[in-house]
Amino acid sequence: MAEGSAAIGRTVRAGMAGWAPALRTCWAALVAGAVLGLLPRAPGVAFLGLPLELAATTVAYGALYRHAFDGPAGFQGLRWGAVEWRLLAVQVLVTVILTVVMAVLLVLVGAVVVGVAKSNAPGLDITSVDAWRAALGGPGTLAASLPPLLSMAIMVWLFLRLSLAPAATMDLGRIQVLSAFGRSRGAVLVLAAAGAVLAAPAIILVVLIGYLRAIAGFAEGTLVPELVSVALVFFYLIPVWTAALVDVYRVQPAPPPGTLRT
Repeated sequence: MAEGSAAIGRTVRAGMAGWAPALRTCWAALVAGAVLGLLPRAPGVAFLGLPLELAATTVAYGALYRHAFDGPAGFQGLRWGAVEWRLLAVQVLVTVILTVVMAVLLVLVGAVVVGVAKSNAPGLDITSVDAWRAALGGPGTLAASLPPLLSMAIMVWLFLRLSLAPAATMDLGRIQVLSAFGRSRGAVLVLAAAGAVLAAPAIILVVLIGYLRAIAGFAEGTLVPELVSVALVFFYLIPVWTAALVDVYRVQPAPPPGTLRT
């Protein structure tokens, strides 16, 4: 327990320690990423949301990982080269893996929920919301709620297991996704706890902004709250999370070449 707490504390400290240096050396890339991240919110550009979000995060992550591993600097981190192409490929592959797993889990969860509902109400009218509510109430509530919770836990676990792929890609100079899976073995709880601690200030600020927006009567999509949210992501969350991941990557033992340790 003490060892785990120490590892979490070290990871949080590494994330916070890497924040200011990242802002100093990579500010241009972070500004560019923030601008790209805001573009999907502009009228008529929403259909380009996914490509723009991927480009935005790739520009930011590319600068931060190059800074962490002493790669080419560019202008205050702003650069698009081989590193960015590899990191973009990693993001796309991780997104595909998570999407496929999520789709499978949704099918399984749906099957379990339907099974629980029909066992409680054999004559279930699937078109009636009230019938579903009655079928999944009472003794069926717990059974129906467990599969979605388990699915969420699996998705978080898989995301954290794949979270060291960008660091491995930068370090080894080639695309690493499943081949980097073993690097995070035994570090999931540390990553989850450290991530929660590092994200806490941003979450508190977002909740506060939402509260103030409700009091002030701002409409959904108002520019100022959107700017604050994007700034939090690109100038706080991405830099501290990247620094924390690099620290964990350097501490974790590398799996034997050609193996996939789980």
